[in-house]
Amino acid sequence: MKKLCYLVVSTIALGAMATPATAAEFMFDFSPSTRLFGPAVSGSGVFTTSDTPTTVEGQTAFSIISIRGLVNGSAIVAPNTGTTYGNYFITGSGFLDGVGTRFFTASGIDVRFFQQSNTGLYRVNTFGAFGSSSNVNAKSSPIAAAVPEPTTWMLMLLGMAGIGFSMRRKKDTTLRVRYA
Repeated sequence: MKKLCYLVVSTIALGAMATPATAAEFMFDFSPSTRLFGPAVSGSGVFTTSDTPTTVEGQTAFSIISIRGLVNGSAIVAPNTGTTYGNYFITGSGFLDGVGTRFFTASGIDVRFFQQSNTGLYRVNTFGAFGSSSNVNAKSSPIAAAVPEPTTWMLMLLGMAGIGFSMRRKKDTTLRVRYA
């Protein structure tokens, strides 16, 4: 029984180490609807958020911890956390708060993406070689949770096999008499 307890505890500990930390991911995309000035801007990608909720503008929000995707064909670089922009993903009807988020692309474009409540649209301002501003149609949707990693499955199956093996193996308790 003692061995069984050690086996169960060690399997749980190994499983906990192999399980990756979870974070929510949300796809987004936007396309120009009204160009205010400069070239049209379009983009798509994924926001990865923390699992710790907070309240922003009276709504449940999650801190954006990374962004990946493309803006006008250039790869998005992680958000600059040193800015005064909120970098929050909101679970309400608008998925970015009023101050929105700021990030850069590999080609050096400074992108500011935020909701404009007075128009009901989002706005994308870019700064760089060609500055622009557009009101955009933007949408967001959650990405389904991923299937567990193969190592997680392996450790779980090993643990179950070990428990099954140890329960099946019984000590021989029959009384044997030896004649001299």
